[in-house]
Amino acid sequence: MLEPDDLVLCAGTVLGSGFRERAEAASAAGFAGITLWAQDWQRALDEGLTAADMRALLDDNGLTIGELDAVTDWLPKAPVQGADAAADADTAAFAVPADVFWGMAEALGARSLNVVEIAGAAVETERAAEAFAELCDRAAGYGLLVHLEFLPWSGIPDIRAAAEIVGLADRPNGGILLDTWHLHRSGGTAADLGPDLARRVNGIQISDAPALPAVPEVPADGAPGTGGTATDGTRAMDLMDETMHRRLLPGQGDADVAGVLAALRAAGVDAPVGVEVFSDDLARLGTAAAAQAAAAAARAVLAR
Repeated sequence: MLEPDDLVLCAGTVLGSGFRERAEAASAAGFAGITLWAQDWQRALDEGLTAADMRALLDDNGLTIGELDAVTDWLPKAPVQGADAAADADTAAFAVPADVFWGMAEALGARSLNVVEIAGAAVETERAAEAFAELCDRAAGYGLLVHLEFLPWSGIPDIRAAAEIVGLADRPNGGILLDTWHLHRSGGTAADLGPDLARRVNGIQISDAPALPAVPEVPADGAPGTGGTATDGTRAMDLMDETMHRRLLPGQGDADVAGVLAALRAAGVDAPVGVEVFSDDLARLGTAAAAQAAAAAARAVLAR
């Protein structure tokens, strides 16, 4: 069972890693769990690992599955569709039917199942609550918590929108996944996390971000620019691109990760801490080094 101060190595922090490599890197860096995407599961099977092999790897490395990530087809008539080719490439990896996750949960066990609306489709709160409740009821049969993750560009763009859906669904295993990057980019702060809102959180992911997104500057002559930050009058970097490629390690930006964690703990949230840092720079380090860097950064924030 994962405890509040346990760290969970999220798949996005170690992109491209296989099941064995991720498990061994997570264990070596002191993580207590890992997250698993459906494509990770399929890749492991394709590489010849059985469910028993995967369970043995988890046991041998002292790990559990912290989260199965992520159901995207839970809303009626809400297909994944990116705004452009780049967004399509990033979101396509997450277009997985919910039934796949039930098989993963039965085979490996897990703490929770993540649910997102990633396409930016219009969301009707009452219908979303009904759909979320149905997922929670199905997940309960596998002993899973379910958390709804809000994404700034999506039809569930902030924590209050997520809380309204979760509250209407009113399921004991249902809650919100609070990702500090998404909270920051949706305009939220630790000050927003009063007890009534924070108590709905049952999943935590941390990473960091600058106060404003970095953007390439394009001079009038069309020559390459020197880079800058998003301000009035400049084109902000696409949020999907930033979240999938340019996150910062916790403590290296302006998202007040320590303050958010303190507010959640003060409200009694006892979820473990997932470290999810989608970063091209981090990916270049390799799986083992990326896991070590993520663990060190997370521990430094937790110690504040």
